Formats: sequence, structure tokens, C-alpha cells
Amino acid sequence: MSSRRTLILVGAIVVGAIAALLILRYVGSIEDRANSENQLIPVVVAAGDIQQGEEADALIEEQRISIGQRRRADLPANTVTRVEDVKGQTAAIDLAAGEVITTSKFSGSGALSNSKSNVLEQGNVALTVTVDQQRGVAGLVQPGDFVNIMMNTKPVSTTGEGEAAEGEPEVNPEDIPGSVYVYQKVKVLAIGRNIGSTAAAAPSGGATPTTQAEASDLVTLQVPPEAAPVLAAAAEQGVRLTLVRPDYQPRPIPNVFLEPEQILPGELGQTPYDGAPAGTEGPGGGNR
Repeated sequence: MSSRRTLILVGAIVVGAIAALLILRYVGSIEDRANSENQLIPVVVAAGDIQQGEEADALIEEQRISIGQRRRADLPANTVTRVEDVKGQTAAIDLAAGEVITTSKFSGSGALSNSKSNVLEQGNVALTVTVDQQRGVAGLVQPGDFVNIMMNTKPVSTTGEGEAAEGEPEVNPEDIPGSVYVYQKVKVLAIGRNIGSTAAAAPSGGATPTTQAEASDLVTLQVPPEAAPVLAAAAEQGVRLTLVRPDYQPRPIPNVFLEPEQILPGELGQTPYDGAPAGTEGPGGGNR
């Protein structure tokens, strides 16, 4: 065999060996990543139900706060991993048994132990509207759900203008009642006084605990401050909720009842988190 053929053969063997090594490393990295995500990590958990305002020191002594194990992939970034890290603090919200403790669920300030404001996401406010069971999806809405919010337009005119057939009063077309979208995909913070609880990562093979919302006509929404006046004005005219999926994508939904002089954010496919409504004076303005 010539030296040239020998070099070509050796080169092919080297290239093949390098390719095999790279493949083995790639497969190994995938396996390592999967093993890392499934790895059980010691974290601080609620071993029993915890009420807002309870002191962590007493809970630790009663073993209602303890160390448990959860999959790394199921843990939020702010998970507490040492019991000592919550000593001297108080529960900021109600916690269900099995729930993973995070830094936001305990407060170091005793003065804030009875405050519900810790459940608000940064930059948002809470606003409560009254919605009966018929207009509130039969009470199916739960804390953490997303809803579209519609506002009632003008009531039916009882006077009318001109004469109508068979003695019936004529109804002005501009007075036909209907609903228009105020905002889409608004987060529900609470039903009544129940703010629910974050679903905890269940132990291996166990069921994930859930919290059933109480029946109430009071629905508290989480919105930016700029959206609160719009919703407050809409609530004065009466609102109706539609329940949407978490992956719902807002889209423009024109008002099919009237030709409004002003367009509401929900008709443009906006959520309140898109910012303050542009080009509108809010519900109640203009002729509807």
C-alpha cells in the first residue's frame, strides 16, 4: 500500500473517531440535562396548612415548615432551600400543605403580616367589580384565571320616536342594548376574599393540591394603575365576564351593535397590561 493511501486511511480513521467522540459528548450532555432536571432537590415546604400572619419560628417548631424534596424542573427561581432563611418572618399569604416556600411568601416585617398586597405582581393594583353568577360564568371563575370583560351599552328606550306598528313604541336604533369589550385577558386575583393558593409541586406520584374558590359576586382583578379607572367606569354601567384559556391570544373584536364614537381597548384586542388606552376617553364617554 502506498504512503498516500495510508495517510488517507489514517485521516479517515481520525475523522471518524472525532465524529464519534462529538456524538457521544452530545448524547451525554442531553442525558446529563435530563438527569439534572429530574434530580430531587431539598427545599423548604409547608408540611401543613399555614394561615397568613403566622410566625415562621412557631411553624418550624411545630414542624409545619420542613425540608421536602421536589424535582429541580418544578421549582421557581426564588425557592427557599434552608429553614433558617425564613426564621423571624411571617407568612405573607395563606399556604396549602405541600406548597413550596418561596421568598415572596414570607415577609420579614411584622407590620405587614396582615397585608394581602404581597400577592400583587409588581406594578399592578387590585380592583374589585361586582358580577352576579349569570354575568360571571356561573361562578366557574377561579383566582388565577383570565377573563375578557364586556361593558353594557345603553338600555332599551321605552319612549321612542314616531309611531310604530300595532301600537308598539318605536325603538331608536342608537338605543339598542349590547355589550362592548373593555379589556381582554385580565387576570383574576381573588373571588370574594379568597385569593387561592399557588399550585405546589406534588411529591413523586402524588396529586397536585388545588384550592376551590368560594362562591361570591365580588371579583377582584389585577391590573396596572392606568387601567383601573377604565374598569371602574365600566363597572358603573355593569360588566360581564367571559372565561378564556391561559393561552388565549387577544385579538380585535369590533362592536357589532353600534358604531361607537370611541373605541375601547378590548375592541382593539388589548389587555390592560398593554399600557394606558390610547385614543379613547374610556367607557361612558360619547354617545353609545
